[in-house]
Amino acid sequence: MDMSALDVIKSNLNVARTLIIDGRDRYIGVTRAALNIEQIYRKYRSRVKVLSPNEAETLLRQAHREAAETICQLCLENGAIWVKFAQFLSCRPDLLPQEFIIALQRLQNDATPAGFEEIHPIILMNWGPEWDKQFISFDALPVATASVAQVHKATLQNGKDVAIKFQLPMAKTLFEQDSLVFTALAKGLAPLVREFDIKQVIKQLINMTLEELDFRREANNLKTIRALKHLPGIIMPELYEEFCSEKIMVTSWVDGVRLSDYLETNPDRAKPVLQRLLASYIHQITQLGIYHADPHPGNFLITKDEQIAILDYGAIARLSKNQKLCYTNLLMGLMGFSTVKLGDLFAQAGFECARPETLEEISEYIVGDNLEQWSIADRLSDSMDKLRKNKVVMPDSFVAMARVIITIGGFMTHYDVDFDFDPSSIAA
Repeated sequence: MDMSALDVIKSNLNVARTLIIDGRDRYIGVTRAALNIEQIYRKYRSRVKVLSPNEAETLLRQAHREAAETICQLCLENGAIWVKFAQFLSCRPDLLPQEFIIALQRLQNDATPAGFEEIHPIILMNWGPEWDKQFISFDALPVATASVAQVHKATLQNGKDVAIKFQLPMAKTLFEQDSLVFTALAKGLAPLVREFDIKQVIKQLINMTLEELDFRREANNLKTIRALKHLPGIIMPELYEEFCSEKIMVTSWVDGVRLSDYLETNPDRAKPVLQRLLASYIHQITQLGIYHADPHPGNFLITKDEQIAILDYGAIARLSKNQKLCYTNLLMGLMGFSTVKLGDLFAQAGFECARPETLEEISEYIVGDNLEQWSIADRLSDSMDKLRKNKVVMPDSFVAMARVIITIGGFMTHYDVDFDFDPSSIAA
């Protein structure tokens, strides 16, 4: 139903209230951060004129570090979508200087936790006043804090250790404010950021965060994806459904080390671990038709026997039978394992453009010798860049799928792991 003029006015007034009144302090902080960053680079530009090339490079790196630190602090203070966007960028060394990547990776598990006194009302509302009788022990201090939730460790009366995820008290309110601001920022930045479709990315991040705000959805996601047959060496935590609610989720405790920490101390294991992780995601997409859609390093633990535990199921993506077939063919084509013309595959997958021959022209470039040694992530990233520059409309489901593969590819680039993929490795 079309909105009346009065409805439009009311809607605009509500937006104005959210941006100007409710979120005033947060957005003053955004303005302050933007001014600080502008001053950092203005200072660099004024000094670089009298420096040698080596000195100029050193000064530029210092400017990047200062700007990245400013952005990190802003994201930590604002949380929610801000952290999600930082996590997305931290996996894209193709878009940002290394100084930004290093700084933003801190936000994978470095958010500010809520005190137990703030979490306790949620516990009482969901478990009642005698909630503590269900546990032998309960750690009041969180072991990890992310953008919308924090995790506490506890031991049930049956002796099993569990991870209890609580939604941060202000997460939903702040999300409602920030989603409006990010949508507005995306419109303003779109002409300036040509490396990726920022409006489409922001839309996906908003939708993904919205889904994460209802833990009942996440519990169902985990139950669904855990019931499927995954590749060897890939595990998921067990769900304790009787303890779960909209703002609480309880799973089995997984003993392990964060992926980034494990690879920093075991660099010789980067290749087999990351290639298994890539194979798992391609298997989820091409064979299962359902995949974990939030693959930042903080969501992976490596166990003592080097299994990869995938955590956090607030965002999963489902592909229809036709989408799974089309994207499988496209991925195999991009990796050189299919003889079907990529132009035809793009068209079958729902890509649209003014000139139909454009898809074939882009396809000829993609399969050319100049990309022969590239990984699937690099090919996807470059292909999407070419598609955007030629004003090809890409399905949202393809962009979401490509973002996941490109993110895993970012890990491989960071740890200098060569692309070496065997299609038979995705057969469960």
